Amino acid sequence: MNSTLKAIRPVRRETLQSAVYEQLCELILEGNLAPGESITVASIAKAFNVSPMPVREAISRLMAAGALTVVSGRSIGVPRLDKSVFTDLRNVRLEVEATALRWAIANPSTTFHKLLEDKLDEMIETEQNKEAKGFLRANYEFHFTIYRQANSPILLETISNIWLRINPYFHLLQQSGHYKISNDQHRSMIEAIKKNDEVQAVEALKDDINSAHSTMVAQLKDLV
Repeated sequence: MNSTLKAIRPVRRETLQSAVYEQLCELILEGNLAPGESITVASIAKAFNVSPMPVREAISRLMAAGALTVVSGRSIGVPRLDKSVFTDLRNVRLEVEATALRWAIANPSTTFHKLLEDKLDEMIETEQNKEAKGFLRANYEFHFTIYRQANSPILLETISNIWLRINPYFHLLQQSGHYKISNDQHRSMIEAIKKNDEVQAVEALKDDINSAHSTMVAQLKDLV
């Protein structure tokens, strides 16, 4: 079996399409399917122990969101992004994620700050242990703890689709030592959120997005 697909778990037939879709999203978001790597409908169906139909349906959704593309023949994979797409994604992230952060601050809960602290602890631990996939998972959960707190399903879906396109490239940040920088920026975000300081929180978020963008673009020398 393709090593990329080892993270897939068999699913129950009554929830096939949604379960296949969710696990493919996890595969992408955790960096298990890297840019340039390809898989097939048949290999995914075998890993899930399902027929090809729910796999095709899930892949169609991900292709519509720009998260997957046809690589060659029957193979699919994460699209290779050029510099203009990278920049466009960055610009949209700056707007929609800042909006979600503002809404989250205006909608506090008793567990919100604790959840953020826990996720940052995971990020620090995985960065120190050089566990790239663990770091990416914790980073995703940190951000989406904020975005879920905004209590807007439409905004959350928009941000989720953006992350499906950009997250496969986040592994590039480890090579430059950027994970530690990211942890510092996340600490600044938490401190501002605790103070209900919307301006400082958004500034820390934008620093995080902009610095990650610059690092990834610098790593991808072949971008045009």
